Amino acid sequence: MQPMITSEVVVAYAQCPRKAYLLLCSPDKGEPHEYVHILEQQRRENQERYIDHLQQTHADVQPYSLQHLHKGSAVLINAHLQVDGFAAQCGVLTRVEGTSTFGQYRYEPSLFVGTYSMTKEQQLELSFSGYLLERLQHTSPSAGSIIGIDGKSHTVRLGDSANALRPLLEPLHEWITVDAPTPPPLVLNKHCPLCPFQRLCHAQAEQEDNLSLLNGVTARVMRQYEKKGIFTVKQLSYLFKPRKRKKGSRKPPPVTHKVELQALAIREHKIYLQELPELSRHPVELFVDMEGVPDKGLYYLIGVLVCQGDTTEHYSFWADTDQDEHHMWQQFVDMVTQYPDAPMYHYGSYEPRAIAQLAKRYAADAESLAKRLVNVNGYIYGKVYFPVQSNGLKDIGHFIGATWTSPNASGLQSLIWRHSWDTTHNPHYKNTLLTYNAEDCRALQLLTDELSQIQRSADILSQVDFLIGGFSPPEGRLARGFKPPAFSRFLFQSAVKSAESF
Repeated sequence: MQPMITSEVVVAYAQCPRKAYLLLCSPDKGEPHEYVHILEQQRRENQERYIDHLQQTHADVQPYSLQHLHKGSAVLINAHLQVDGFAAQCGVLTRVEGTSTFGQYRYEPSLFVGTYSMTKEQQLELSFSGYLLERLQHTSPSAGSIIGIDGKSHTVRLGDSANALRPLLEPLHEWITVDAPTPPPLVLNKHCPLCPFQRLCHAQAEQEDNLSLLNGVTARVMRQYEKKGIFTVKQLSYLFKPRKRKKGSRKPPPVTHKVELQALAIREHKIYLQELPELSRHPVELFVDMEGVPDKGLYYLIGVLVCQGDTTEHYSFWADTDQDEHHMWQQFVDMVTQYPDAPMYHYGSYEPRAIAQLAKRYAADAESLAKRLVNVNGYIYGKVYFPVQSNGLKDIGHFIGATWTSPNASGLQSLIWRHSWDTTHNPHYKNTLLTYNAEDCRALQLLTDELSQIQRSADILSQVDFLIGGFSPPEGRLARGFKPPAFSRFLFQSAVKSAESF
């Protein structure tokens, strides 16, 4: 019996063809992530609430069946659409005016989700339901709805679902019609943390030294390297060649991340410099980390580590509920304004966006706060290459000695902890989040200190090698006569001292 191509498989193919292959062709379906369980539970509860309301307010609400479909009932609930090897669950079908194989009416689908906002994957799932509905009623639904857990309905234009879905459905259909389908290549990507096959695929990737272990190496990039005969991270490491600056050019080359150099750093277990980090340190510094629920667009925790000389003190500003966000934000603003000259270090783009949103939401001076923000990642990207697989704070943090109490500490896991707090108010989850946030702040401070150490002592650190201006010094040291770029006067002075000892 041929396996059925379901909505889950179609969405999986859009995320990762290998995930879709394993769902469709492997007897082992993996273990769904805990956060996926949470979203599914919220989806079911959302659908049940909505249908209960429908049954109380509409006279002609019927369970889905082909009989009721042909009869033309006003609302059909809990629909299981199945046609020609395809299947999809659809919470509600609503009769609208039009022409179909059933008569002077047709149906439009509504999909229930366990989130507040609407994602591309959910739109794809709705399009697939619309495609199957088109096959059943011989006319395409013009629109459908996605209903979030707050009860809001988001209208999605479906148009010609068949053409949009064809690139996904054709390879899936081929897999179920051949005796031994060829599995697609293994490519780790941003969807892996939620995938039921994450451990299986990551273990295989490590075993074969897969190129996609490096953050930023996509399927397209892998194909380009494979054409050159490069299939592993180690092989990739031998491709790095520093680019020489054009003669007469005073303009520094654009800052880009070179995966070949990342691979080289991993192979040699060294820190490579394309550019010396140039941080300006201050007597008082603030290290900021924020936690929120992106689906809601709300924030519930702001951690600030205040460093003055050799003393440090951590502050946590917490919101028990969504309504407490304003008070949490005001506490944060009041505290940081006590140190008007202190920079606020953060990592990545999350904190600047959060601060801008909260400042706008609660009429604060966003500009004065934004001027104090310092993105530590900006001193690393394309400039400093640690021997790790990504520039994530956790990866670099573990390398430089930062620790986290929870072995699975991550932004994704924090969403599970917050959900558990919201549903149980068990202080264990709050304390876990406070600890996680504080440890992120300390890891950020440790990383900033590490960059300053490299800035001060790069020429004498054995674990640091220079790759600057298109010149790769032997044994990690600069050779006599090398003229450094303008941005590296300090490095040149250090190089001269080293050269004199040769």
